[in-house]
Amino acid sequence: MQQKVTFREEPDVFYETLKKRVEEYFVLSNRAKQANGFFFFKAFLLIGAYVTFYVVLLTTSHPQLAFWSMVLMGPFAILIGINVAHDAAHNSISSKPWLNKLFLHCFDLLGANSYMWKRRHVFSHHAFPNILNNDADLKQNPLVRIFPNDEVLPAHKYQFIYAPFLYMLYTINWLFFRDYQDFFQKRIGSLEMKKHRKWVIVKLIVFKLFYVSYILVLPLMFSNLSWGMVLLAFFTMNFMASLLITLALIPSHVAENSLFLLPDEKGVMPNSWSHHQVLSVIDFATSNWFLNFFFGGFNHHVAHHLFPAINHTHCTAITPIIKQTAQEFGLPYNHEDSFLNAYFSHFRLLRNNGVQPEV
Repeated sequence: MQQKVTFREEPDVFYETLKKRVEEYFVLSNRAKQANGFFFFKAFLLIGAYVTFYVVLLTTSHPQLAFWSMVLMGPFAILIGINVAHDAAHNSISSKPWLNKLFLHCFDLLGANSYMWKRRHVFSHHAFPNILNNDADLKQNPLVRIFPNDEVLPAHKYQFIYAPFLYMLYTINWLFFRDYQDFFQKRIGSLEMKKHRKWVIVKLIVFKLFYVSYILVLPLMFSNLSWGMVLLAFFTMNFMASLLITLALIPSHVAENSLFLLPDEKGVMPNSWSHHQVLSVIDFATSNWFLNFFFGGFNHHVAHHLFPAINHTHCTAITPIIKQTAQEFGLPYNHEDSFLNAYFSHFRLLRNNGVQPEV
């Protein structure tokens, strides 16, 4: 039976002070914590681009244009996921539940199962980030040893070499294997899985069939591409999507200097919930306007983990408040200025964690 993990009580008023300061920001600026006009502009821009590429794929008479239109749908699917559907999963788009649910279906329309993703991400990863056997988002493949206290396999010695090739299969594994596998798991990280309602399973099947139909069947029937080119475009699309999602996700949790704290024999973590979030999460390139626009607040990850119900468009304003408050209470604010260094730091982590135990 897996150990139940709990956090210690807050040792100070850090989180209470931070919440007050963040609340003051919204009051003084006369802004709501949910999505603003900029969010909806970006949401419809990204969704519109995805739909446009699809229309071009089916209607253009130029094979090269059709091919690259299909390929570019992959990165834009990820951008929709991290900018729109991700906020919907945290109910941070609107105070109206139906609107969050509506945008959450972007996941389903893009081939991923929104029901299972929300359970895995919100109730496992956010509840217990960077904790071995509890954070389902971080441990997905036994061939990649993220946690320094995890089991060591002989292959891990070379994981910093082969991991990029595994990562290129991320979206294919997610859409066509992991979603189904999760439905049969008794536990996903910290989350104990109970019996799923029938409509959830029906929804899984219906949306998966819909996705395969429009992403493969219709292009085979109506585009100006041969079946071989459609398949090549499909796999290239997923390779590019996988690369983009790893660029967004990896630097914030699994870098060389990331902390992977463990509970004691009673299952109690060494820190409180708020302190654990600050210690285990890393911000990166927070002044980069390009990442601020396209990464959906993932580079302002400390703010997101402390305030997941606040829309990502406000993270750039909240981050300085967190940095100042953390410093006042003697907590480290983990930040990497260079995006590339933050990303490649992950592979240094893999190299370090691949060291074989002495016999």
